[in-house]
Amino acid sequence: MDRCAINFIARHWWRRVEVWVIALLLVAGGSILGYQAGVWSASSEQTKQLAEVRRAYDAALGKRDLRLTTLAEKTQDAAEKVKEASTSAVHAADTATKAAEKVNEAVERQAP
Repeated sequence: MDRCAINFIARHWWRRVEVWVIALLLVAGGSILGYQAGVWSASSEQTKQLAEVRRAYDAALGKRDLRLTTLAEKTQDAAEKVKEASTSAVHAADTATKAAEKVNEAVERQAP
């Protein structure tokens, strides 16, 4: 009789332990699954943000390239204008030299 009572009590407690173990396993599994879902969601959000940053960076590089092209064109135009101005200055210097020579000749003719 005592053995029967002990077996009954042992089965009763063992079932309680089984229920708690199953409950703990379910809670642990749910926690792990929730954590993994959170990590996946954060990774997905980070990927979206990274793509947005890359698009903005590409747009900024495009604007920079456009500004550099414009600057190169303006520099080339300025160089052409400087070249034209230097050519004009050379012609003016030649004309001034010729005029100075003529004045020199005229002065030499006037001097006895």
